[in-house]
Amino acid sequence: MTDGAPVKRRAYRAPRRDAAAAATREAILAAARDTFERRGWAGTTIAAVAEAAGVSPKTIEAQHGTKAALLAAVVPYAIRGDTAETPMIERDPGRAVEAAPDAATLVERHVPYALAITSRSALIAGVVEGAARSDDRVAEIWARMTHNRRFGARWAAGLLLDKPGARPDLDAEHAARIFLIAIDWATYRSLRGELGLSDPEVHDWVLDYERRMLLAP
Repeated sequence: MTDGAPVKRRAYRAPRRDAAAAATREAILAAARDTFERRGWAGTTIAAVAEAAGVSPKTIEAQHGTKAALLAAVVPYAIRGDTAETPMIERDPGRAVEAAPDAATLVERHVPYALAITSRSALIAGVVEGAARSDDRVAEIWARMTHNRRFGARWAAGLLLDKPGARPDLDAEHAARIFLIAIDWATYRSLRGELGLSDPEVHDWVLDYERRMLLAP
């Protein structure tokens, strides 16, 4: 017999099933990223991604619906390097940039922070940029990516100008433009592809660029 009070039930948890679902989701995103980068927007199909991920096309459609939605999910996966939703500026490398005691240290921390993001996402960014010219759905993805890149440049510029050691003639707009070039996917692709620099050489080039353009003599 009870007193009529509602019975509290324990929330059901299935850690193994949750872990398997997370692994499947990441496998799909990794396969989609690789397929988009190799085949481009037009050449990628849900079936091809499913085969590469070892799942059925229906599994991908259940998670993402359309190819455009799948591409939209691949972009943050490539930028962050994982499926966690924590923004990059709120992760430890971003916090380290914010905590830099001076402009020189900020630049030294910003370069590896930004290049880690750019190197992971430069190829998929090229795919999105190219397809945006002919597909309105992809154009929306590219617009968000462009907005976020500009936000990242303004974020870094605002931090820099609050630190001692920045160029005294810099204003927020000028500093943001400099950072925009440093973090641009096309800059990275040119340095790696056209000039043939290794990633360590790209790091040194960008570090020298930021030092020359952003720091007081």
